[in-house]
Amino acid sequence: MASVLKVDTLTGVTTAGSISVTGEGNSTTTNLQQGLAKAWCKFGPDAQPDDSFNIASGTDVAVGQYRFAKTNAMSTTNYAVTSSSGRAINAFNTGENSTAIESTVNHTQSKYDVAGANFTDYNADGYGMHTIHGDLA
Repeated sequence: MASVLKVDTLTGVTTAGSISVTGEGNSTTTNLQQGLAKAWCKFGPDAQPDDSFNIASGTDVAVGQYRFAKTNAMSTTNYAVTSSSGRAINAFNTGENSTAIESTVNHTQSKYDVAGANFTDYNADGYGMHTIHGDLA
């Protein structure tokens, strides 16, 4: 018989911010908080979030380079940014670039045109997306 659990807050017994979950196969456990995305964003050519979680704002800082301010800071700069784009042929996205100053409160996503070997802006119907994993401050 299935059951439904309805709660507003989950708290670990040993450590309030640490909950272990039994993984697939029932032989290992994983930390619930480590597996959750801490921020995500979908944005258009103007860098303003169309929809987001834990992203306060976006700024177009240079051709093909967009900086995003987080609502809640990360604990260190050792977080992972996974990025992609829609309607970008012969281009790829990076979570940061060599000219950006990354910090716990902001990060930069870049769009690089492989064919032209340079940074390039999104066209009018293009968009970027990113997800951040790591520890919040």
